[in-house]
Amino acid sequence: MGSLFTTGRVTQSSTGGGVASGTVLPAGTEITGITSGAVFLDFVAGTITLPAGSPTPLVRPMQKNLNDLGLNQCQSIGIWVSDADAICQIGSAVTLADHNLSRVVNNYGFSNVTITIPANSTPDATNQIFFMGSTDNWLGYAFPKISHQRGKIDSASVDAVTTVLSKHVGAYNQFIITTYNNDGANSLDMQVQFSEDGSTWFADSGYAGSVTLAAGAFDAYASSIEHHFIRVVINSTSAGNSADFEVFYNFVKDKGDSGL
Repeated sequence: MGSLFTTGRVTQSSTGGGVASGTVLPAGTEITGITSGAVFLDFVAGTITLPAGSPTPLVRPMQKNLNDLGLNQCQSIGIWVSDADAICQIGSAVTLADHNLSRVVNNYGFSNVTITIPANSTPDATNQIFFMGSTDNWLGYAFPKISHQRGKIDSASVDAVTTVLSKHVGAYNQFIITTYNNDGANSLDMQVQFSEDGSTWFADSGYAGSVTLAAGAFDAYASSIEHHFIRVVINSTSAGNSADFEVFYNFVKDKGDSGL
């Protein structure tokens, strides 16, 4: 069995993706809180470079590199990206934005990979990636096709109609969103909306009119129909009386090879 390459041990020195500042991430940990843009994997040097605005350090180590092994190419790789519209350039080969979360390429020599993540998410810095490369022609790792993305949007008062969470969910089978009004006094109005093109939005079933959450109340949403985009829109119930809130989300892929 050849050598496997993945994320190395790193201390993340800024908050992002639900990880506290100064957290030590062990080797093999997925990278969270990534902004849209290009993630560059250099297997020769053994480095991962994240787009500006992602949690620091922006340049992170892999747990191995080709230089130390006296090699100049890997031969197989598996990549998981939380946004299924991402495009992966593996050496000179380019994968399609084909609504898959996981991509596995075997028997193909390469030394670097660029993962281009589109600006589909609100907040932007909520993308996640994981990869496993190998010097074998066939990836000696059972790369998962079942996966999920989860996270939390911290409290933020709004006094106008505001999109606080928006995601491309075309490859997930179910999306679960809990909106919690943790304000001490004021209520808020919220709505779950879906879209097939990312620009024209419709209120989901049960949200034709805004749902009002009193202080301390929550709304638990679980999808019953797979759509391509989903978002949560929030407004104060009464002008000038905004409420603090939190949004927890969990997007699950538990069947099939691809989404919509």
